[in-house]
Amino acid sequence: MRSLYKIIHSTCHTGWGGLERRIFNESVWMRNKGHKVVIIAPKDTPLFTRAKKSGFRVHAVSFKNIAIIKDYKKLKRIFQTETPHILNTHGNADSKIALLAAWRTGVPCRILSRHISAHVKNTWYNKMVYKKLNHFIFTTADYTTRHLQKVFKLKDMEIFSMPSGIIEPENLLPKDEARKALAAELSLDPGTRFIGFAGRVSSDKGVGTILKALKLIRSEIPHHIAIVGDGTPEYLTELKTLAQDLGIGDRVHFIGFKEEVWSYYRAFDCKVLASRNKNKIPFEGVPQALVEAMYSSCPVIGSKSGGITDIIIHKKTGLLFDPQSPEELSDMILKTLTLEAATMERVYGAKKQVKKHNTIDAMGRNIIRIYRLHQVKLEKQYLPW
Repeated sequence: MRSLYKIIHSTCHTGWGGLERRIFNESVWMRNKGHKVVIIAPKDTPLFTRAKKSGFRVHAVSFKNIAIIKDYKKLKRIFQTETPHILNTHGNADSKIALLAAWRTGVPCRILSRHISAHVKNTWYNKMVYKKLNHFIFTTADYTTRHLQKVFKLKDMEIFSMPSGIIEPENLLPKDEARKALAAELSLDPGTRFIGFAGRVSSDKGVGTILKALKLIRSEIPHHIAIVGDGTPEYLTELKTLAQDLGIGDRVHFIGFKEEVWSYYRAFDCKVLASRNKNKIPFEGVPQALVEAMYSSCPVIGSKSGGITDIIIHKKTGLLFDPQSPEELSDMILKTLTLEAATMERVYGAKKQVKKHNTIDAMGRNIIRIYRLHQVKLEKQYLPW
């Protein structure tokens, strides 16, 4: 049985978020295990640039509607030249044409990864993409898996929940040292305590709900809020105005995007993710920021939305609240900060869970099992692999 594979990842996305980090980290892990990895992405995007700089073979494809025929023909040429064993697509636009091109050129194993929990309609074209053109679907949350199984009547061995695994840091700062470093960065008293948010700063992440929760308990705790991540200038201005209107402007700090976030998790007394459903539909997979915080022994509080409930088991690995209720969130924050024994028990359970199920090694091993499962199936059918 073949033990090494040639894998192509494709994406139409142009940012640098959880999806792109997932592709890059998985590719590095696979290469370290001896597999060959090729990445297809729009030219000069963060993933394209990082992959090329890191020595991966890359191909530039725009995945824009205006170039769909040109891109389709280029993808066919790439697959014919590269002859990969596996194609894994990661976005709507690239899945629609890359899977078709791979099917036409006979790529032996075709995988569609669905990173968000937004619903998919059962149109004839989606049915072809989700049922005919791929062999497997990977999702990042059980909610998404259940939805796609229901819509397209998928069997258990056709779709798998495969949350992104984190790369374990070589070391973590002591918590007191991390807190003091963050206080110094913000020119605050060394004894300042922090509640934290890390990730994309947007309305659907519920950052405003966190500010409203702090207002309700500002006289009961001394904590400041540290917001780590990028957002649009308009939304950041909206949040700063909200903080001033709530009377907590001096306790809310916008740190911006940081490449390395581990020290911030260590500085937080708790990390909050208050994501809200869009049009009553969850959009979150299993958020990497929550997994990283849990690994860092940072207590976590999350909303009852999408994949957040996959990773946070209420009262065992963290606390869950209604995303529409700042009052419930404020109560969860108080319990986390004041009931130390219960909080530390959850912290211990969370880190244990992450180390067992949510590291890059755990994810990589699970993916390799799927590759080998498909290889065995093909060999039984006497098809080339």
